[in-house]
Amino acid sequence: MAKLFLQALLAGSLCLSGVLLAQEKIPWTDLSFEERQILQQLESQWDDLPAERQQRLRRGANQWERLPPQQRQQALSQQRRFQNLTQQQRQLINERFQRFNGLSGEQQRRLRNIQRRFQNLSEPQRRELRRRYSEQIEALQRERQLQREAAQQIRESQRRVQEILRQNRPQRQPN
Repeated sequence: MAKLFLQALLAGSLCLSGVLLAQEKIPWTDLSFEERQILQQLESQWDDLPAERQQRLRRGANQWERLPPQQRQQALSQQRRFQNLTQQQRQLINERFQRFNGLSGEQQRRLRNIQRRFQNLSEPQRRELRRRYSEQIEALQRERQLQREAAQQIRESQRRVQEILRQNRPQRQPN
């Protein structure tokens, strides 16, 4: 019984030490040469970063190392395009990214499939789809405007009815 308890305690402490190690900060010198090359812009602030952020950056650097050259070029091109956007455009993209990350895995998968299908369309098909989408958005905006105007007219009519009712109430005669 004591032997079983010691084995369980040892296994638990090994698991716990693995969790603790995963949360420890990574000294800059512990990074590989390739990781330091990729993360060199962060060297001066590396020690101030939280351990979790260091772990994520290290994983990202390792993923970058494994990317084929063509995918690296695409990623760099996307980064340049993003940096050339206005602050407002970048903020909108970041908000959409946060919203996407807030979706369930199933919802993300569905959106990726829709995007993939859109990318597989020919350029004329994409233009036609964008045109139809724009028309639908404009129609919805017109419909909402009509609804707002109708609601305003209803409120105005109700106000007039209330005014007429007030005017037609019999006046009380003082006794």
